[in-house]
Amino acid sequence: MGKSAFLADQAGMHDAITIFLATSTYYPCLLLVDLAVRKLEDAANDLVSTYGWPCLSVGRELGATLLSEPPARRPGAARRWLEARLREVAPANGSPVLCLDIDLLFEPTLRLDPLRLLRDASRATRIVVAWPGSYTDDVLAYAVPEHGHYRTWRRPDVPITCL
Repeated sequence: MGKSAFLADQAGMHDAITIFLATSTYYPCLLLVDLAVRKLEDAANDLVSTYGWPCLSVGRELGATLLSEPPARRPGAARRWLEARLREVAPANGSPVLCLDIDLLFEPTLRLDPLRLLRDASRATRIVVAWPGSYTDDVLAYAVPEHGHYRTWRRPDVPITCL
């Protein structure tokens, strides 16, 4: 059983968080996955009240940053911004940063691989990501097939828990 499947099978989100925090992985990036955005928001609120982790609204903050960049430079600017911003908000005690509102990362004109971007950024700052999608049979999906930005990854190599 792979790392992703192990966490997906856990009893609940807090059990998955406990395991994630106690485990050292190459990519310290835990995905909380559900298609219902409201469920992800509720989970994020629960984590903030329980653990006091800082939140990063990726879409809102990154969108404001990208407005000043010419389109050709936006992919690189997005990568640099995410890594720098995560370092800025990361707690000194090594606790994770909760990443929310990641939809902008899937904008096709940015030419990003959002999962790779988040995995790579997690090497410097441990993160927990609210991922609007699904995880079934070792396939991680963003959104639903009918959505214009739908994407899938087979065996994503990050811990995942489905809400």
